[in-house]
Amino acid sequence: MTIFKRVRDITVASINDMLDKVEDPVAMLNQYLRDLESEISKAEIAVSRQVAIEKKWKTLVNEFEERVTKRNRQAELAVDHGDEKIARQAIADKQFAESRLTEYRALFESAKQQVAILLGQLKELKDQYYELRNKKLSLVSRANAAKAIKDMNQALVSIDTESAGKGFARMEEKVMMMEADSQAIQSIRRVYAGLNYDNLHKAETNDKVERELAKLIAARNIISNETVIANEN
Repeated sequence: MTIFKRVRDITVASINDMLDKVEDPVAMLNQYLRDLESEISKAEIAVSRQVAIEKKWKTLVNEFEERVTKRNRQAELAVDHGDEKIARQAIADKQFAESRLTEYRALFESAKQQVAILLGQLKELKDQYYELRNKKLSLVSRANAAKAIKDMNQALVSIDTESAGKGFARMEEKVMMMEADSQAIQSIRRVYAGLNYDNLHKAETNDKVERELAKLIAARNIISNETVIANEN
């Protein structure tokens, strides 16, 4: 059938060879799937028409089988009643029906075989379609993974890893210097705070000493004056 001739070469084996020569295998498979869908639709119509033809011949076969049986019975009855004229007419029509019956049976068998062939080819087309559809799903997954890897590789290539490494080293050095400055400031603040505490403590101690010394001097002066007065008396 010419309807299947157009897709005779649409097989997985031939596609595998062609896929290696195209940039976008997924797009190519999509096109093949669309072509197959179109051919499958046409093939289904062709099968439906052939089935209708098969049924037509089958109907005619049944009708003429009944006609042969009926005319044969009519001829027998006519002979039984001695009516040879009716018997001749029945036999003539039976012979005509038998010749047509032979022709219709041959046409019916031919149509039946063609339907079987078309159904087989239609099944083959559908099997190819499902196989290509599954292959497409696999290719889409692989294409997406390949694109992701390609994009990442391009990103890595576009980045100057040596310069980036040096830049990060400089940043790390600055951070370390900032940390050292912070630690130094903390140490100075602790020392300064300790010195202030010692000075304050010393100052408070000196004040107490001076006050007590002044009291002691005053007390001693009083005692000394009393002693002097007493001696004078």
